[in-house]
Amino acid sequence: MSRVPNVNRRAFLASAAAVGGALALAFDIPFGPRTVRASESSSEITVWIVIEPDDSVTIRVAKSEMGQGSFTALPMLVAEELECDWTKVKAEFASPHENRRRNRAWGNMSTGASRSITASQNDLRRAGATAREMLVAAAATCWNVRASECTAANSVITHVPSGRTTTFGRVAAEAADMTPPAQVRLKDPKDWKLIGTRQRRLDVPDKVTGKPIYAIDVHLPGMLYAAIVQCPVFKGTLRSVDETKLAGVKGIRRVVKLPDAVAVVANSWWRAKKAAEMLPVTWDFADYADVSSDTIREELHAGLSAGDARVGRNDGDVDRALGQAVKRIEADYQVPFLGHATMEPQNCTAHVTPDRVEIWAPTQDGETALAIAADAAGVPADKVVVHKMMLGCGFGRRGIFQDFVRQAVLIAKEVSEPVKLVWTREEDTQHDFYRPLSLVRIKAGLDASGNPVAWYARISAPSIISANSRFTPS
Repeated sequence: MSRVPNVNRRAFLASAAAVGGALALAFDIPFGPRTVRASESSSEITVWIVIEPDDSVTIRVAKSEMGQGSFTALPMLVAEELECDWTKVKAEFASPHENRRRNRAWGNMSTGASRSITASQNDLRRAGATAREMLVAAAATCWNVRASECTAANSVITHVPSGRTTTFGRVAAEAADMTPPAQVRLKDPKDWKLIGTRQRRLDVPDKVTGKPIYAIDVHLPGMLYAAIVQCPVFKGTLRSVDETKLAGVKGIRRVVKLPDAVAVVANSWWRAKKAAEMLPVTWDFADYADVSSDTIREELHAGLSAGDARVGRNDGDVDRALGQAVKRIEADYQVPFLGHATMEPQNCTAHVTPDRVEIWAPTQDGETALAIAADAAGVPADKVVVHKMMLGCGFGRRGIFQDFVRQAVLIAKEVSEPVKLVWTREEDTQHDFYRPLSLVRIKAGLDASGNPVAWYARISAPSIISANSRFTPS
């Protein structure tokens, strides 16, 4: 059952946007970009596009918006081929659970490595072109003329021989019932009108006025709050915690023990945080107590001279070229571990009931969030609903590494109410998944004119790919 949150200063009444439209919200959290409801609209023309009788166009976005502009750029790809009136376009997120229910109709929802545009453009342009041809075919059928005699531009369809016109909104319902064409022709880039132009972002006006609800802003009736203290040593585990220290402390509802952390659930986050700081916790560091940045750096430095390195690229005889060089230069470089330091600390709101798991998460990959939540709750994936929120930055931290989602679900399993988990900034910094510490040894050979004739580079660093694979949900 949907729950209606309290409206605060950043809330925007979504009901005004939904009244009289073809789409209704799947839940009533008031935030800028709406999430597609769980049933198809009568004016849905492909899964990407909904056109209303007033010619307004809703384009669904499968990727996450974290400040990079995909919430505008991706709809532009659709609108270019659709030939709609851009001033009447709005966007909404396609929901991860709906994507699963509809056999991944929106495809891969992962958002990272600046690939949203390049990975999506062909599918989105085809979606726009397909919808355009369906609209034209619907108009031609109404006029009893050949579709080849009709053109579309700026949300208007014109029968060229007679000059008759109609709008997208007038034929949208009929177009929704048309069989999509198997093949569509995409525009030549020289004919683009929208792609490549500067447009005002669709999400910025609401952000300027504080209307969108980020995950950290979510508030549900009866919601509790959780603060967490995690083992200060990676791979360490929880040995014990003395809960008696919290006896009689106002507002404390529960202490939840996790394999490598302790969470305090309270009726306010500040109370949960202060209580978590009071807890005497004993950790088991096992074999990792002596691991530090210095010991890791020493190990990587030894790797610069080890004899078992894998050769990534080898062009020519570098040893011979270095030996013949007039001048040789050699230097070692290093960069430290670096955290993502997102503006919005890690957080997730979860509600676990016997037949349903709901999460409100700042995720770069809603499908991964869904899989993690299902695994943590021990339920089938079709029992999980993910409300994908705007992100206060991501930088990759909220892609595969969604430990905060797992923690929120595990904590919520222990109470009946919804629980919002928020990490402190200190926890966020200490328990990030860092860009690896890397050491590089460079050797260069120069000729008499100072031009390089040889270049040698050896890198000693942890593998990002190997680390990522350990966190990919099955």
